Amino acid sequence: MTTASRQAHLGRIDQVLRHIHLNLDKPLAVASLARIGGWSRWQFNRVFSDETGQSVGQYVRELRLSLAAELLLFTDQRIIDIGLACGFSSDISFTRSFKQHFGCPPARYRRRGLPCLLTTPLCLDPAMLPDAALRARVPAIRLDSKPAFSVAGRSDRVRGLFSPSPDFGIKVPALWAELSDREMLPDDRPRFGVLDLSRGPDSEFRYLAGFGTDSGGTGTDLEVLEVPAQNYVVISFQGPIRSLSEILKWFFKAWLPHAGCNAVYGYDLEVYPPGFDAEAPEVTMEYWIPVTLNEPFIARHAPIG
Repeated sequence: MTTASRQAHLGRIDQVLRHIHLNLDKPLAVASLARIGGWSRWQFNRVFSDETGQSVGQYVRELRLSLAAELLLFTDQRIIDIGLACGFSSDISFTRSFKQHFGCPPARYRRRGLPCLLTTPLCLDPAMLPDAALRARVPAIRLDSKPAFSVAGRSDRVRGLFSPSPDFGIKVPALWAELSDREMLPDDRPRFGVLDLSRGPDSEFRYLAGFGTDSGGTGTDLEVLEVPAQNYVVISFQGPIRSLSEILKWFFKAWLPHAGCNAVYGYDLEVYPPGFDAEAPEVTMEYWIPVTLNEPFIARHAPIG
């Protein structure tokens, strides 16, 4: 597919997404959505899944639940009214779906007061996307939170993405290679790259490559870093690892300024599955950016009429 045809392709899907975002409180039949984009129902289901990694039904359900969760956190509306406003037919169906997705009922989620697993609306407007997203799948973005935890590993001072002379492309792989060569990466634990940006906008910062640990010590000569509890925006990345830097530049320059939240100087996280192979042609990982929430984000992009 040429760049021009892919841009037109994404533009048609973006039309459908905009309709979904503005009508979450109304029935959203797949056949009607397919007609908006100019596809048959079968074509639309295949195209939507290929571009987003999920079915249209799953996307609508997660977005409705995320909007409901946000309203629980930011308003004092009754739970039953929130469920009905977000497209659920009854209090029972809303509570059942909410608990299945978030792992707790709406009332407990409200009492906890933390954003967790909030799917944000996708934007496939070609004019707003980085070249990397035009070549591959657009990254999914969610709002989430994580309690304090510890990471054990090796660290070095690196110059990052926005430095005049970045060297992270050399030093970061060297840290991971050292841990791998010395067989210090457990096969059953997720791996974390921690970017210590807590001192503010400095082009050089500490990067720690390692794994999550339950205790303050590991019984080895590895360094241990305590990461505090924090709210995050999470970028779910899939593609060649070399494209991640382009996605991050797009995120900070184009996505974040319109998001209704602010990035804060703290600990950015690269989250890798056990056995992650950076040399693979396609990788799956997440990048977590600490943020403060200024206002309801999803409700601004998906108004309930």
